[in-house]
Amino acid sequence: MSHIDPHSEYPEFYANPIIGAIADAPRWTVSDNEKVPINMVELMSTGRIWGAHEISAQCLVDLPTLTTFLPSASNAAYYLRAQTDGFLVLDIEKTCPPDVAQQLLTMPAHYTEYSMSGKGYHLILPMPANFWEFPIAMGKKVLKEEHGWYEILLDHWVTFTRAPVPAEALPAKDYVSTAWEDLYASLAKDAVETATADFDFTSERPVIPRADDILELMTRLGLERSLDDFHGDHSRFEYSTLGTLYNRLSRILIAITDGVPDHPYDESVKAWLVYEAATMILPARDKHDEQRNGMPLLLNAAVSLVARRVGDAATETTA
Repeated sequence: MSHIDPHSEYPEFYANPIIGAIADAPRWTVSDNEKVPINMVELMSTGRIWGAHEISAQCLVDLPTLTTFLPSASNAAYYLRAQTDGFLVLDIEKTCPPDVAQQLLTMPAHYTEYSMSGKGYHLILPMPANFWEFPIAMGKKVLKEEHGWYEILLDHWVTFTRAPVPAEALPAKDYVSTAWEDLYASLAKDAVETATADFDFTSERPVIPRADDILELMTRLGLERSLDDFHGDHSRFEYSTLGTLYNRLSRILIAITDGVPDHPYDESVKAWLVYEAATMILPARDKHDEQRNGMPLLLNAAVSLVARRVGDAATETTA
């Protein structure tokens, strides 16, 4: 039987007020060497090591129970729910350039520790003041920095090593007062609706009759609003443009089919037309080359928009 006292071994972790505030939440376990969270209830009752298949008391326990049962555990894994717990976690990867990592470490963290690799960091940070200004980001599990250097966890597993970074190893807290809000906004503003289409999306461009004519009609009027109307926020500007293009397409399809369509311009086709029109009318930027859900960023956004419109129409029909 182990005589290790985790509270003495990791005093900064267990005495931390934030950790104390979530200690009774039944969302604790340990992660294996592959960072896979273990079904702690199963381990305690049968000794079998299974993965935690759900975030509930069916698999997970509170921190005191975990600490008592496995006092010699090498970590304490917690499933973070930011809007319930009231904080976020900034996960700085070991691949993050040292100068960038040092700047991030100046953030007003409640707790800072080394990651499992010993070369990255976990920072517990308060909810940024502008959290509610980004509704799409609020629904995300993770907000990732474009190079993969760091990410902000919102609804996700955090494997706490309980190995705090010594105060003398941290840079001076000379951050700008809005630094955390600025960092959050820099990732949250680019969050887009996940393409969860309730239709059969064709990932390869289908043959679209009259496509050139339709695209010319969709883009003839140009942009109705400029980037300045969105205070330089590219994501909001582009998503608004996609919505405008979808509205134009809906009117065009009614006109060209005249109530007797000779081709099924289904939702998949509509997504492709909105996407292609967007590439014709929006100013190009490097971010458009990035992939989301296995497709170009703007195509993913178009699929998401069409899916949302389909869902809104269904809701209105059944209301």
